[in-house]
Amino acid sequence: MIRGSVKYLILIALLGFAVSCKTSKDFYNSKGELRNIPDAKLISGVSKNYLEYNAVFYKKFKAKVSFNGKTDSFKGNLYIQKDNSIVVSIIPLMGVELFRVKLSKDVVEIIDRPKKRYSYGDYKLLWDKFLIELNYNSLQSILTNKLFVYPLADNDYLKRYKHYCSDGKYQLQSLKEGKFSRKYKKEKTENIIFHQFSILPEIFKISDVYIKDFSANSEITIKYSNFIEKDNTLVPTSLKIDGKRGLDNFSLSIIFENIDVNSQNSIGFKVSDKYKTLNLNNAK
Repeated sequence: MIRGSVKYLILIALLGFAVSCKTSKDFYNSKGELRNIPDAKLISGVSKNYLEYNAVFYKKFKAKVSFNGKTDSFKGNLYIQKDNSIVVSIIPLMGVELFRVKLSKDVVEIIDRPKKRYSYGDYKLLWDKFLIELNYNSLQSILTNKLFVYPLADNDYLKRYKHYCSDGKYQLQSLKEGKFSRKYKKEKTENIIFHQFSILPEIFKISDVYIKDFSANSEITIKYSNFIEKDNTLVPTSLKIDGKRGLDNFSLSIIFENIDVNSQNSIGFKVSDKYKTLNLNNAK
């Protein structure tokens, strides 16, 4: 049986295009098993199917966030200016904007409307909240369904990632499967960070990301679903992130209702002179 492949073939047919003019025979053998391909070809195939954009506007998303059992739902808008900044407007389900957040290369900035406060700090703020070490580039990659290196490093390091085939998908990971399995069985996982992408064959899109940092006792799972056609590629409209570190756990699910590529609209970020300023890195 070709696990999980039929629905993606149907999706491609409905969209009216084929990825790289490939057929199922290019991906599966006569037994219906996924064929192995060179690591470089896999990485190249995924990269060629990235969404090409200078700016992308995720309008009217809906989200649910949970931290240690406390859950909130909200809606909002999200704007990415490629390799420059990400701006998020957060609005309660019934009401006006509560927060506006801007993420640039080195700084996280927050406008708190109810408290009339402007706060800023570095990316450790996101490490504390999302239980994963993030910088601007990795966050932008997560939002746009792109490959990234973890722990944080130059993306050229991706060339060292290796893959194998399992569950009808390509599993691209930072450690060879055999090496990781041996260390895991022998409980010799101290100072190991395991990073894995599950990649859908034929469309070369990331469906899952898994990161396990054994030293920090943390792990995170990222899932993409409900892909739609946008500018000659497929983009996910659903994003689910689950993380835990020690006794802390975190969950975030987002549904993007409207994705505007190279939008003429944007989200500004202007701080009122009347707002108090707080450096979050110095706050106790």
